[in-house]
Amino acid sequence: MAQHNISINGSTASDDDLRYWELRKLQMKKDYAELLFVSVLSVVEIPIMILTLIALCFIIKSRPAVSVFVSNLILSDLIQVICMLIGTAEWTQELYTAYDYSMMVGLYFMACVASERYLLVSHPIWYRSHQSLKLSCFISVIVWFVPLIIAKVKPPRIFFEDLDWCIVCLIPYIIIILCFAGTCRGLSRSISLTALQRKLILGSLFLVLLTYTLLILPFVIMLLIQPFCSNDNFVEKCIYCAEMLMYVNPLADCLLYLFMRPDVRNMMKSVRCCCRRQRSNHNQDEHSVVNPQNSCCTVVCCISAQEPASHSLNTCSSV
Repeated sequence: MAQHNISINGSTASDDDLRYWELRKLQMKKDYAELLFVSVLSVVEIPIMILTLIALCFIIKSRPAVSVFVSNLILSDLIQVICMLIGTAEWTQELYTAYDYSMMVGLYFMACVASERYLLVSHPIWYRSHQSLKLSCFISVIVWFVPLIIAKVKPPRIFFEDLDWCIVCLIPYIIIILCFAGTCRGLSRSISLTALQRKLILGSLFLVLLTYTLLILPFVIMLLIQPFCSNDNFVEKCIYCAEMLMYVNPLADCLLYLFMRPDVRNMMKSVRCCCRRQRSNHNQDEHSVVNPQNSCCTVVCCISAQEPASHSLNTCSSV
């Protein structure tokens, strides 16, 4: 009986060790995948965000309100990317707090962009009379202090609880949906806006709504579900995938810069012309490779244009 108990205990201990090493190996694979994913994203995102911030500073005078909001949005995204990059080595409580703080700030600036688009369409006279750079900067300062309302302070640390963080992150989503619906209704009755302005306004709002729905909302929902399914491996995998999606959010926010430029049509035309030129040059290169006689004739014609006629005849006969 005693020997049987020892064997059972030994087998249980070995099973526990085996499970521990399997979980350890899985965690190492996740950490390596996260390190690789975040490193590649950071190399792409950080230069794009810095260039976008510099470009937005040049159009603040022409479009102050929305440019200020988008600039602050990109700045909060830059803080997120830096926290992600440092967190690949080790996530500390301070890094988590900074990341959660910048995430909430970015979501509220997305709501500010949506509200500004709605006011431009539904209340254009009021918007143009009250729009100013000082008001936009004042609202931006207020938004940067909004997350401190729910912050929990335990000296020397500041942190955010998951439930409070999710509730605060859902409020901008409701604002974005209402602004999108109101803007779509107002665009159908607006007469003063051109077709290009309507497309830019609707495109910027749709991008904000799509970014939140696909990249932010899954993580918020999974974080709300997690307390009820704490030991479910499927839920943990879903949270991990949702977190990876959330890391792409800063790159998607940079696309808002295109909708802030008044010359976006000229930019698209220039990009299209460049693509056509590259395609035509590629076709010409292929044609010259397939038909080497045409290239020889072209060289002969060039020589004949620069050299005397007698020399060109000799060259043609040699060819």
